[in-house]
Amino acid sequence: MDDAEVALEWLGPHPTLVSVRLGAGGPREDVLLSPAFCNAHSHLEYRGLLDAIPHLDYWPWIRELTRRKAEQRLEDVREHTHLAAYENRTTGVGLIGEHSDRPFSGEALHEQGIQGRVFQEVITFLESQSPQEKLDAVRMKAEAQREAFGGPVHLSPHAPYTVDPETLAWLGSLGEPVSIHVAETPLEDEWLMRGEGDIEALYVRFGVPSVRHSGGVVGYLAAKGLLRQGSQWVHGCALNPSLAPSLAEAGVSIAHCPTSNRMLDCPDAPVRTWLDAGICVGLGLDSAASGGPVDMFALMRAARQTAERRGECLGVAEVWNMATTMGAASLGFEGWAIAEGATLPLIAVTGASDPEGALRAAPQDVAWLTPNGVS
Repeated sequence: MDDAEVALEWLGPHPTLVSVRLGAGGPREDVLLSPAFCNAHSHLEYRGLLDAIPHLDYWPWIRELTRRKAEQRLEDVREHTHLAAYENRTTGVGLIGEHSDRPFSGEALHEQGIQGRVFQEVITFLESQSPQEKLDAVRMKAEAQREAFGGPVHLSPHAPYTVDPETLAWLGSLGEPVSIHVAETPLEDEWLMRGEGDIEALYVRFGVPSVRHSGGVVGYLAAKGLLRQGSQWVHGCALNPSLAPSLAEAGVSIAHCPTSNRMLDCPDAPVRTWLDAGICVGLGLDSAASGGPVDMFALMRAARQTAERRGECLGVAEVWNMATTMGAASLGFEGWAIAEGATLPLIAVTGASDPEGALRAAPQDVAWLTPNGVS
């Protein structure tokens, strides 16, 4: 967020920063040059459910999402996935951590030239006694995604309670990058530690053997090999703040989704504590079904508001870092920053005469840097 004089060289699709001279001063336009935004957690395939589900608490909302998802036609989902990728690109997003159950996000990201990772979701709740056939089907989807995307695609557990314990441990043992929904609400600890709550009731309803762990969701995931470097935990709203140093030491990153969390009445995430502990935190829009339209500026403002409700503070530079450089690092992409020698997509935010002004901007204020200027 400093004044700087930047020299660029175009040798490929993205500029290389030949030199960066901070504090150059002198007359300048009201333009903020920034790394492209990183949407650290996304579900492109739910674009068709924008404004479709009424305001509900998390558990009835996720059950309604599951019901509506089963009713969708795949040709419509494909169209919506491409639309969501286009909306991300046109609003300045150049890097995405994409959770995908259906097989269309890879082709949509490739079409828009968006970098990132596709996390092909593994869900074996109903197949807990014999998950192999389901795993084979997910592998086939992942391979199709990899071919269409041309970027990294990983098998990844959806959530602690939607994957059987053996498969969860197997995914943890692979050592690959993973992204998993964790502690969006206190329900996971209620289930694991006390055998209570909506998750336990779901297991009973379907006759699925339940799971217990005295260490709650953090202890459970540690036992399954998912408390480690390369593991991105999504949401984390109900994580005990006192565990932040342990998560930081293990190298876990977190995707914070404040607009989605607020809509679903999730607890306010302890982001200030995470950052102070050294955890790498990115900002995620989640899905259109809960996070609304693509707007990284609204997301940054929401992150600050979440901290304020906890009586804490996030600075403009901090939330901008979470939406760009740190968000990229949360997905394992280093060097997504304004620095000499870096090669990355850049955006210009017009009308931004100061940091607070940049945060008040809107998606239409974003332009992409090209060899011919901005577009």
